[in-house]
Amino acid sequence: MHASLTDCALRTRTFRTLLAAALLSVAGCASLDATPELRAAADASRRVAGSIGPAEAWALPVEGASPVWNGTTPLGYDDAVAVALQGNPALRRALAVIVERRARYVQEGLPPNPTVGFGIGIAVDGLSGAPMMVQGLQMLSWLWKNPHRVAAAEAELRGAVYDAAFECVGAMMRTRIQLAGVLAAQELLEYDRQYVEITGRTMQLVEAQVEAGELPALELDRAQLEHQQAIEALIASEYAVQNSKLELLGTMGRPTGSTDWIAVGALPPAWSIPGDEQALLDLAAWGRLDVASARETILALQAELGLAETRRFPEIGVRVEYRRNASDRESIVPGMSITIPVFDNGDPAVAIQSARIEAATMTLLETLESAQRDVLTGFTRYRDARDRAAIVRTEQLNHAIAAQERSDAAYREGVVDLNTLLMTQRRRIAVERNLVMLELSTMKAMCELRLAVGGSFDPELDAVAPIEIEARSHDVELEDAS
Repeated sequence: MHASLTDCALRTRTFRTLLAAALLSVAGCASLDATPELRAAADASRRVAGSIGPAEAWALPVEGASPVWNGTTPLGYDDAVAVALQGNPALRRALAVIVERRARYVQEGLPPNPTVGFGIGIAVDGLSGAPMMVQGLQMLSWLWKNPHRVAAAEAELRGAVYDAAFECVGAMMRTRIQLAGVLAAQELLEYDRQYVEITGRTMQLVEAQVEAGELPALELDRAQLEHQQAIEALIASEYAVQNSKLELLGTMGRPTGSTDWIAVGALPPAWSIPGDEQALLDLAAWGRLDVASARETILALQAELGLAETRRFPEIGVRVEYRRNASDRESIVPGMSITIPVFDNGDPAVAIQSARIEAATMTLLETLESAQRDVLTGFTRYRDARDRAAIVRTEQLNHAIAAQERSDAAYREGVVDLNTLLMTQRRRIAVERNLVMLELSTMKAMCELRLAVGGSFDPELDAVAPIEIEARSHDVELEDAS
């Protein structure tokens, strides 16, 4: 019995020695807390400019009530963005990726667990005592592999932060464009209501003239047809408003929300946009979050290349064995295991990673060129829509309204026929609808251009800040378990 207790104490001391060595080696392990990275993602997302900040929105339940909009009050651009920041599942998924990458970063920083083996034999030769073996094994090759793994995980974590912020910017742009779509649909609906009233008055006028024998019944049929077509367009506009609201609610994470609200805001809003292409290209050069993420991908692959190159080195493990034979003779046997890279010398792994780096470099180049193309094409579309809308607003619309009013008066006096009256009425509504569509196109182009430069036309907000990954140390205390 005494021998059994001694053996147990010896095994316990051996195990504690191996455990202490492992814990001391990871005394500076990183924290699983992803708060610094989530804060960095919120800071990078300040360019979205909602009524509440990203950090405040992300602290709210994704399907909970919004503090800025109750679902029925008039909805403006900033409040719509705030609701989207809170309720868009894609944003929360991107934040979950940050937490997962933080955990992976911590995981890669940990050395492999030591292996402890036990063995107790049974004497079959009639002698007293029993053989026993306790073995502890620890791989040492992680010492030169671990820095590469940690560097790769760190780059992937920074990339996840940039990806989350980029997703935030994209959601903001989609929300603003869709709210502008609701504003445009509301204006088109109002114009169609006015046109129904205009054609209704025309139909009543023609009906009175037909009853007085001044016009043939054919003219009344034509006026009634024009009025019914206007009613059909009004019905289509009413459903267009509903559909545009439903699309916006889906982006905001409220797909089943009520549509009994109105959108408010300017179409398009007044943004301070640089007037030359080079200034916009400079904004994109330091403001594109997807470019920053692509650079982190290359850094992660370069670290993985360094890890692949370590496969050319031997794998080394050390062990300590305690043995006791059947005659109660005890011994401590240190040892080492070495895996020699004879058949797998690491060249294939290095070639794979080198090819991946080349592919990632081309992806970065493609992203940079795409950013430049988006800036230039977006700026062209913006100027095109803006200039055309200005002409329609200041010139065409005034003439169309004047022509329709003169045509009404002339028709009452019998100077022009019904064809001329109907034609001027149709032209006025066409010009008004065209102006709304051009203003919507201007807003879309403005949002696309803002996304192309990185999410903001403010150089300070648009700049991609470097992200420092914090590795918080924790003191590891070993308690005496004797």
